[in-house]
Amino acid sequence: MAKIMTKLRYFPGDSLDEIRKTDLEKIGKQFGMLISYEKIEKREMKDGLLMENTIHSKIEEISQEVITVEGDQEKNFSDCIRAIYKKYRCPRTSYSLMGSNETGQKIAWGLMEEPGVGGWE
Repeated sequence: MAKIMTKLRYFPGDSLDEIRKTDLEKIGKQFGMLISYEKIEKREMKDGLLMENTIHSKIEEISQEVITVEGDQEKNFSDCIRAIYKKYRCPRTSYSLMGSNETGQKIAWGLMEEPGVGGWE
């Protein structure tokens, strides 16, 4: 079976809880998935406000936390994404799955739209 991969891009304020690499490792191990995590922080404190100018930035360069999930078993992959959504809720911008392969994007998006799974109800 082909590799399934999705990138979940959480922008500031998207997740319900602080995303921790240790939590992701546990979830990955539970479902047999490879999970990686990257935090990109470009915001700066200006006049007492945390701000970032994103007008000329590529999506991959702006402040965000990216969880990449990879695996080859669709059921385990889906269950792993469900567990991530349960812990943090799903990311919710039009760019939130950018960089995913077609199968991974389809599964992750489908779960976002499933009542009671995405966490934005």
